[in-house]
Amino acid sequence: MQPAEVKLEPAMDKNVKLSEDMRAVISNIGWLSSDRLIRMGGAVLVSTVVARYLGPSQFGLLNLAIAIYMLFNILSNLGLDYLLVRDIVMHPDADQELLGTSFYLKVFASILTTVSAICFAWISNPGNSMVVIIVALLSISAIAQGFDVIEYYFQAKTLSRYSVVPKAIVFVAASIARIYAVLLHYPLLTFAWIGAIEMLLSEAALLISYWVYRNTFPKWKFQYAHGSRLLKESWPLVLASLLVMIYMRTDQIMLGMLTNNRVVGYYSAAVRLSEIWYIIPTLICSSVMPRLLTYFNTHKAFYYRRIQLLYNYLVLISVTLALSMSIFSRPVVVLALGHDYLPAAEILTVHIWTGVFVFIGVLGGQQLIHENLVKIELQRAFLGAIANIGLNVVLIPRYGGIGSACATLVAQATASYFSDALNPRTRHLFRMKTYALSGLWLLRGEYR
Repeated sequence: MQPAEVKLEPAMDKNVKLSEDMRAVISNIGWLSSDRLIRMGGAVLVSTVVARYLGPSQFGLLNLAIAIYMLFNILSNLGLDYLLVRDIVMHPDADQELLGTSFYLKVFASILTTVSAICFAWISNPGNSMVVIIVALLSISAIAQGFDVIEYYFQAKTLSRYSVVPKAIVFVAASIARIYAVLLHYPLLTFAWIGAIEMLLSEAALLISYWVYRNTFPKWKFQYAHGSRLLKESWPLVLASLLVMIYMRTDQIMLGMLTNNRVVGYYSAAVRLSEIWYIIPTLICSSVMPRLLTYFNTHKAFYYRRIQLLYNYLVLISVTLALSMSIFSRPVVVLALGHDYLPAAEILTVHIWTGVFVFIGVLGGQQLIHENLVKIELQRAFLGAIANIGLNVVLIPRYGGIGSACATLVAQATASYFSDALNPRTRHLFRMKTYALSGLWLLRGEYR
């Protein structure tokens, strides 16, 4: 009987560990789900209230400024989010050095991007001081986002409740402030101030949460070895993130340059209704992928089965959403934004399908990091950016917002899907995504 007991004990330990891991993942998904649901509901409510109040022209101006800010702010992240989560999972004893190094890198990068964003806003919008002021407010406040490393720390530990709760409180307070500003008929600049203060309070809340968990405030130091390694590994992700932002946000900037603020307002409204769903793949991947990473080297077959399952369900969710929004785009826009924004319905019908490729792109991007193929992300993003800019130049003058939506859809499909077929090292991703998109797994009953 003894040999049988010896064989069973490790299996039992393994099952217990898997059960604990699953509980941690489910708990983490629960907290992140609560946060994302609050943000989704709040974003829909507040965005529609603000859009109705400002009208298409002023709403378009606000979103033009936000697009410029986001285009440069993405660079300040330095591509460290997924890398930092991965490194903390793999090297938990070095978490303080990793956090400190990442923090100082992000702060320095934020200062550079702030100056760049303000200069770009001033040069690209001569005579439009409001755009420059809004960009300056948001960019300067974003320097504090170096403390976002705390959020990545909690993700790696599958303890997202420590970042979710404080940031949700700040988000709700900021949402109430925006509605209050609408009720009191405050000017456009007020909404920029609320956004800037919200960023500062969110970072302060993360810092307090870190203190509660660790019982000490951060005493991080910059470590050259970690910084050098992270930058060498992350520079393709930095450029890739910039290129992604180009094909996800330059549509609004180019619409502002080639049309007018009203068209930007219609397009921005449609994009808001389309992109609120993008939190779903981020939510799922940020909770599941850190745990799956632990199986990549030891249980590779299991790892790939689970990745394929993720692709399958992400496609199912995204296609269902796209079909629903396409069919009901007009009543959705009228109900949410009013008849003034009715031209946004046609734009939404096209743009919503971008989500299918965004969903699989989020998972594919993390898979590239897990498999040490981050430089390929740069190639994919470059193709997407070229496609977006080229098509926008051709389609915007002729079709306006709908043309820009078509350009974004093609660009996202190129970057997140078709580009995988061009490189031998990513063709397994192309096959996995194709299988998910084909729907064959539904016919075969492959649900787990």
